[in-house]
Amino acid sequence: MKSLTLWLIVFAAAGLALAAGVAGALPDTPTAAVSSEINYQGRLTSADGAPLNGAYTMRFQIYSAEVGGVMWWDSGDLSVTVANGLFNVPLAVNSRAFDGRELWMLIQVGGEALLPRQKLLPVPYALSLRPGAAIKGPPDPAGYVLQVEMEGTNATRAAIWGYTSTGDAVRGRSAGGFGLAGYTDDGTAVYGQDSGSSTARGYGGYFTSQNGVGAYGYSSATPYFTNMWAPGMYGRSESGVGVYGVAETDKPGVRGESTSGSGVYGLTQSSDYYGAAGVWGASLTGDGTGVRGYKSGNLGFAVLGTNTGNGGSGVVGDSTNYVGVWGQSMNYEAMHATTARPDHNYGLYTSDNIYSLNYHLAGAMMQLVQNGGAEPVEPGDVVEFSGMAAALEAGGPPVVQVAKAVSANSTAVAGVVYSRFNAKVVNARRQAMGEESEGVREVTPDGPVPPGEYLLLVVQGPCQVKVDSTAGAIRPGELLSSAPLAAHAAKAQDVTLAGVRVAVPGTVVGKALEPWGGGQGRIYVFVTLQ
Repeated sequence: MKSLTLWLIVFAAAGLALAAGVAGALPDTPTAAVSSEINYQGRLTSADGAPLNGAYTMRFQIYSAEVGGVMWWDSGDLSVTVANGLFNVPLAVNSRAFDGRELWMLIQVGGEALLPRQKLLPVPYALSLRPGAAIKGPPDPAGYVLQVEMEGTNATRAAIWGYTSTGDAVRGRSAGGFGLAGYTDDGTAVYGQDSGSSTARGYGGYFTSQNGVGAYGYSSATPYFTNMWAPGMYGRSESGVGVYGVAETDKPGVRGESTSGSGVYGLTQSSDYYGAAGVWGASLTGDGTGVRGYKSGNLGFAVLGTNTGNGGSGVVGDSTNYVGVWGQSMNYEAMHATTARPDHNYGLYTSDNIYSLNYHLAGAMMQLVQNGGAEPVEPGDVVEFSGMAAALEAGGPPVVQVAKAVSANSTAVAGVVYSRFNAKVVNARRQAMGEESEGVREVTPDGPVPPGEYLLLVVQGPCQVKVDSTAGAIRPGELLSSAPLAAHAAKAQDVTLAGVRVAVPGTVVGKALEPWGGGQGRIYVFVTLQ
């Protein structure tokens, strides 16, 4: 049997997290902010209608429906004082429930539920939030005119939501602070989305500035593996560019600046060699530059390309009608190429012709040839021409063949063996794509060169050569030819031409750079075929 009756329920709601007033109805600057609690009043009587007095244990719960539904909030047990049947209790409700939906209050007194549930209705103060109302706030040390906060992580809801078919759904203006500021712990502080269907129309976010920065991004995060770069501004696109910048003057479309790292960093994970790039520069005019690097300091690089993978290139220059890569310097090298490999293969590689006003060598010039003999050859061997072999690649020149020099003063002498050569590694495609590069195959393996394999042959410059001094000691500057001992060099044979003693024409392999008189051994010789 029902032992209690609840009469004359009055519900009054404050503006929750808002310090607000009705424009035109109340002063713009109220003297105090409204509480974030709601006030619940009622009259409690016995079953026969007699008003009650004393302290009663009450419990208040908010549901989404009159019967059943979802419970949105529970006050827990509260001790409420009742005087002559009347009571008044403030309730610190969860503001997330008050989003315009119908809500119902269930009250329990001493464990007894008083049914039916009471429907919660708006009150005059809440009507200040009616459509078209202007919301103004009191002076705040932080400078906020309006602050709205939302708890929880429900991504389908928003603290502030605006819609318009023509104008501004949400507009913020500030004389000296933030026109619109958003804060979040682990989500998105400000989110914009364009869901239109028209091609090339609409913006997820649009920012302009008359005298400052159109959009400014800043991050103080510590880099982590999911946030390894801690970017101040992040752009992403499924089918276009992540970040696009346009300059309508002579200034850069995109400018990157750093005090200790990279001003601009580009990264791609695509395997499309020609269609994807970490940084892509293009010029659509006759005199522009696709990518330009400028540096004014004493050290460092204007443009630096790094590749740490097993393929690809650090920097690629590609041109249809002009220069693929252009290097220019006012006071130093226009282009510098080096490799950290211990075998020095290769500081610079090209499968095409080279043009130079002049060139300087600290080492020797070498020719790619094939061992066309029946015996292996090894570094330091003197060899002679033996024929020609097929080209390494379609459309390329045929390859010269050599074999050990086996007779004295051979007129077919070709040069001195420098090393084996792995021709499978070095071709135009592999060099451009970085396929089967370092760590997969060596360019100049150690050891002798078997018949049919390729080698590098010194044709000019200093190198170590096998020599034999049986026919006479060798002095620096003397001409050397092939010796009777296979693959060795010895003093060239002299002949008299027009009264002058000279070496037999066509037999000279080089000039001795060191003295030698100890039989067979190795000395440095400046190879110069005559």
